[in-house]
Amino acid sequence: MKKLMLLSLLLIAGVSVAELTLERPKEQKSASILIDGVAAYVNSEFITISDVMNEVRRSPYAQKGKLGEKRLRQLYAATLNALIDRKLILAYAQKVKAELQPWAIDARIREIIATSFDGDETKLQAVLADRKMSYEEWRARIKEDLTIQAMRHENVEKIADPTPSEVRAEYDANKTRYQTEHAVAVSMIILDPPASETNKTVKARADEIFEALNHKKSFAELAKVYSCDGKAASGGSWGKVNPDDVFREEISDALQKLAPGEVSDLLILDDYGYIVKKDEQQDSRILTFEEAVPYVQGHLRMQATERLYKEWTDRLRADSYVRIVELPGGKN
Repeated sequence: MKKLMLLSLLLIAGVSVAELTLERPKEQKSASILIDGVAAYVNSEFITISDVMNEVRRSPYAQKGKLGEKRLRQLYAATLNALIDRKLILAYAQKVKAELQPWAIDARIREIIATSFDGDETKLQAVLADRKMSYEEWRARIKEDLTIQAMRHENVEKIADPTPSEVRAEYDANKTRYQTEHAVAVSMIILDPPASETNKTVKARADEIFEALNHKKSFAELAKVYSCDGKAASGGSWGKVNPDDVFREEISDALQKLAPGEVSDLLILDDYGYIVKKDEQQDSRILTFEEAVPYVQGHLRMQATERLYKEWTDRLRADSYVRIVELPGGKN
């Protein structure tokens, strides 16, 4: 019953139960009843359930169409808190009389049109029309986004830079966190199954390749002739990769047994033949302090930003009236 109550409440803003739950029903027996309600009060304003769900449904998880109730509640709560923070920060900006110049908003709009709409404003207008949003409403949203960025920079990011002593202490305490990646330069010849019985088998072609290699023929030249994949034109080169991230386990295992410059035996996987060459190997190593500094700074800056942002928004909440309205069936 609690689950049904939750899902009924979330039938808003064009989001159906089928979009957000585990299975899409095969047929719709009756039209969904759209209802709404207050999700939270923030000072003299409020956030509706539809405000929250309009944001939730943009989540990649929601767009996959497979969300259980637990994950849905988590996304709802996180999104609601983000919307509360947004209202509090905008209220703070108004309190400190922070004001953006119109030219800054116009510059940002030009940047968005150039990067997201190929410089064509008519494409933007088409998207806005599809979302039933006026240009003025969208521009106001851009202004709010820029205001929040400016307030966040001033109150969080500007003071999040670590000191040299903090960088040194972090590196000395966690050197193994700052390592180069294991990487292998790989070339490969992939042999497809014969199209008919009259064509040469995978093994027959592999034997020709090994014979040519024994006669000092270049692996890259042989890949251009024999390999059936898109990397044949570049001599079968895959560049530097982490084999475990890119290849099947059998290929990774074969590479592990090779020394740089060596070529594997023929591997048959799903009727395809694979001949693998380890061109070069780069083992992971701990970075020196000088090499690690930018990575240490980035790690500490990220930690400090998260902490300072929470402390700042906690102070804003403490100085404001915030009340979250619980959804049926449990706390948000």
